[in-house]
Amino acid sequence: MLKFRDVSTIVTPMINSIISKVLAISRLLLLPMFLSAFLVSVNSAVAASGAWQGDDNFKARLISAADRLPLKNGTGMAQLSLGLEVKLADGWKIYWRSPGDAGLPPELDFSKTKRVISHQMDFPAPKRFNILGFESFGYSEHVIYPVGLTIQRIDRDITITSRLTGLVCSNICVPIDEVLTINILAQVDELSNPPASTASFRALAFAAAQVPRPSTSAGVSIDGISIHQEGLKLSFKTPDGAATFPQDGKADIFIEAPTGYSFNAPRHIGASLFLKSTGKSVSGLAGQTVTITAVTDNWLVESRHVIAPMDNVSGNGGGIIASILGMVLIAFLGGLILNIMPCVLPIITLKLTAVISLGGAELRVIRQSFLATALGVVSSFLLLGAILAAIRGAGGVVGWGIQFQNPFFLGFSALAIGGFGLVMLDVIRIPIPAFLSRIGGAGRIGGRGLYGDFAAGFLATLLATPCSAPFVGTALTFGFTAPLSTMMVIFFAMGLGLAMPWLLIAAMPQLARVLPRPGAWLIRVKQVLSLGLFATAIWLLSILASPYTAAWSADEGWMKWQAAEVSRIVDDGNVVFVDVTADWCLTCKANKALVLNTDAVADAIEDGGVLLMTADWTHPDKAISQFLAAHGRFGIPFNIIYGPSRPDGIILPELLTQAAVINALNAAR
Repeated sequence: MLKFRDVSTIVTPMINSIISKVLAISRLLLLPMFLSAFLVSVNSAVAASGAWQGDDNFKARLISAADRLPLKNGTGMAQLSLGLEVKLADGWKIYWRSPGDAGLPPELDFSKTKRVISHQMDFPAPKRFNILGFESFGYSEHVIYPVGLTIQRIDRDITITSRLTGLVCSNICVPIDEVLTINILAQVDELSNPPASTASFRALAFAAAQVPRPSTSAGVSIDGISIHQEGLKLSFKTPDGAATFPQDGKADIFIEAPTGYSFNAPRHIGASLFLKSTGKSVSGLAGQTVTITAVTDNWLVESRHVIAPMDNVSGNGGGIIASILGMVLIAFLGGLILNIMPCVLPIITLKLTAVISLGGAELRVIRQSFLATALGVVSSFLLLGAILAAIRGAGGVVGWGIQFQNPFFLGFSALAIGGFGLVMLDVIRIPIPAFLSRIGGAGRIGGRGLYGDFAAGFLATLLATPCSAPFVGTALTFGFTAPLSTMMVIFFAMGLGLAMPWLLIAAMPQLARVLPRPGAWLIRVKQVLSLGLFATAIWLLSILASPYTAAWSADEGWMKWQAAEVSRIVDDGNVVFVDVTADWCLTCKANKALVLNTDAVADAIEDGGVLLMTADWTHPDKAISQFLAAHGRFGIPFNIIYGPSRPDGIILPELLTQAAVINALNAAR
């Protein structure tokens, strides 16, 4: 009979063997499950990318730098760094933001994802290549475009959907139209599952480092750009003063100019670079703002510049100095001519009354009065130049007289001019501090002293700016497209020209004594002259109200200017007369009344079947500003005639004559 001990010695090994086999089988069955769970966990932690879309020649997907949406101070919104990753087969290219002679850059549309508030797509530095005979800019093989998203409601997972459109080219061009998606998990809390870097993190960081920026650690900057023959000429500035650019074949310059302009790779001209145009003439680029991107092994520089109408960048030596001196003289003459323009007449009226009041004063007092007025003129010009330079530097639109597009300026000027009229009539008196009375004296109009003379000169400049006299347009074009220091010299010279009559009398104060001495008759004169000031104030207020009265004052027979319509009309064999005008441009109104509305010009327009177009610049209009700049003009009046014989246009002088208009109409047919 078997004892229990004997049974146990037999059964126990059998049980252990069975258990071991069960455990072995369990391991074999459960191992894939554990591996699968582990891989899923690892994948969610280090890989956040969408599926590839496309074909054998082109593939694209969205990738993310982080695997989760970051929490951000409880605001409910966060910034997410994504990338558009593109792979291309041999010989295929995709484009930069500015494709060159032909092409279409890629675009992402996130409108289907409502939680995406905004997005910014950046473009790494491109390469220059030739496709189908066109010189284009873009990428081959592989590229990642960094994309920044602003996401709302970040406490929940998100599926980001974007439509990708664009063009890829080889021997043929194929349009892109793909829907890309990527899933990003929400972050539950900051401790248990903070966002982790994905496998794409380093690739995205490298791509972001390849995006040109406004400055680099090397301190390289673009010093200036100008028109040179049938291309553009530019120079560089480096910390050590050298203006050099590598010639190793890898470095390149990309100019983003208005549609229709493209440029070959740069070549050296001394210390500067020359880029030849591959399209139309560069003459129309004077005054245009372009973006310049310089790419080398060490530089990724990007900046915006206004193209000068001639070679006034660094390194042109005596020729530049001569051209600047010539423009200074032109600016001075333009300012001098402004004294007889209708815009300045109200202030001349004011000053004339002051001169009469000074008829019996000491020569010292007369000299001080006219010097104060001249100082006000020049100071106003310098201030105006500084403001316009700041606007230009910020990439805004600059122009002569653009302050009249500002309702606050119009209201202030109307009150100031009207106030001067009331002071002239002794209706109101401006209290003068004792120290100003001692400095400037009293007894002149309202007892205003030197500070009033300075204010009159200051206002003279502000009211002169709606007028563009001969030489003014040329000087302004040069100034607005020149470096800052040169621009301020041009404005100083123009201010000096406008102030010259006051400076002459300050130099020879005895001239003021030629006029009759003040007497009772002066009261009547002041009453008459004050009417001009009140008329000016009413005129300024009418400009302020022009948005509400435009329908009442529209000229019959004139169409609204549209650039595309001009081209179409000329292509049909017709002539177009374009008048860029504004309610605040008195010279424009004089041109229309004295020339355009005369019988001789009206007959020439009617007989030739000329279509009339008005570009109203009373209020800010970017298209009109660009139209003026494209023709090297920054002020009005501006009149140009297009026709079959002159599709590029015939620019008329600021002050029109019947002969100039009729001859241009005949030449354009």
